[in-house]
Amino acid sequence: MFDLSSHIEYLLMSHDCVVAPGLGAFLAHETPAHYDAESGQFIPPTRSLGFNQALTINDGLLTESVARRCSLTLDAARAEVDAAISSFRCQLDSSGTLPLGNLGELSISGNTIVFEPSASSAVGFRYAGLAPVVISPLAEEPQDETITAPALEPKTISIPTTLKVAASMIVLIVACGLFLTTGNLLGNRQTNFAALDSGLSRNNTTIENSLPIKAEETILISREIELNIAVPAKENSPSTIAVKPVKSPGQYLLVVGSFPSMKSALKHIGDDASLAVIEMDDKFRVYAASASSINDARDMADSLREKYPSVWICRR
Repeated sequence: MFDLSSHIEYLLMSHDCVVAPGLGAFLAHETPAHYDAESGQFIPPTRSLGFNQALTINDGLLTESVARRCSLTLDAARAEVDAAISSFRCQLDSSGTLPLGNLGELSISGNTIVFEPSASSAVGFRYAGLAPVVISPLAEEPQDETITAPALEPKTISIPTTLKVAASMIVLIVACGLFLTTGNLLGNRQTNFAALDSGLSRNNTTIENSLPIKAEETILISREIELNIAVPAKENSPSTIAVKPVKSPGQYLLVVGSFPSMKSALKHIGDDASLAVIEMDDKFRVYAASASSINDARDMADSLREKYPSVWICRR
């Protein structure tokens, strides 16, 4: 009998969910880095294990891992997995606990399966060694007291009578000058018309009188301006790599790779036009085909394994 828990732990290193058919699903949950205001610390990211006994549908991931590790066919590997799960259920029913090596321990409380993860599991080693960072807030500088200037008392300035008389005379003279100037401008009719003078004259005669323009001639001026701007040709960018379009993939995908970003997935595809990318569970899955049933997916996986040895079935 092989150690099924080691296969589950190995798969959880690169996957977020591994289903043990008939028993439940082991889940890896990632918590991003965050700031704890109460303790004044920056908490590093963590990766913890969990268990959900409601997820029992076989997605083929564990079976394919056993088949590759033990050099078995899919049917033989499926039989080995079913036998190991049956042994797990019998031990849980008889003793109430089930140790799973470095993963942790399962126990039964009523009709509920309780999972206690182990602190020594390699699943959480991704962020091992990261410690919280303690920060101290800056002390507020005391504000300077505002110095208020004493209010100035208004002072009354007396103007001598002689200055008042002089200012009145100046205002009167300026008003008379403006009145006389305005009267001269109104009396001279020639000053009421604007004219354009180029400054060129000959014998007190302007040059415009010597260059008459015929009345029937019309000067057309085009106000349309054509502006041509050269636009550089677009260069091929890695983000515009064409991927095989898939309008409606089936429920079961034949996955050959799982990546954290679209850029990594496109780099893995390269020039292989038979691969496509789909985003699932915050991952970018690269798959070669899809099927609507698990049996068709298993047949496709057998036919694709020669070209893609790491192909596995993922349910959408």
